[in-house]
Amino acid sequence: MKYKTSLIAASALASALLIGSPLALADHHGKPPFGERPDMDKMCEQFREGTGPFDPDAREKRMAEHRAEAEKYQEEMAKRLKLTEEQRKIWDEIHQERREKFKERAEHWKEKLEKRCAEE
Repeated sequence: MKYKTSLIAASALASALLIGSPLALADHHGKPPFGERPDMDKMCEQFREGTGPFDPDAREKRMAEHRAEAEKYQEEMAKRLKLTEEQRKIWDEIHQERREKFKERAEHWKEKLEKRCAEE
């Protein structure tokens, strides 16, 4: 009798968990699947006019600030690692390669945005 009762209780618990798991995991409740996306018309308009996040002067200023912070962080990290001259040279080359890859990706993003905005 005890075995039958515990089997029924375990089955009921497993059923409740299986029924409730999709509801617990689906927390987006009507939101778009990839989060909030910007309005493409507004973004393309800003891109063409060079305003908002596409303002070249403001963008260059933001990038310069970010570069300064990144270089400061890299300097601190290199000091903590106590790199030799040869290691430091390799360290700088690695970070230079990363900056170049980022520039390539940024150009690719810009080309994609130009293409996307030209279609509208």
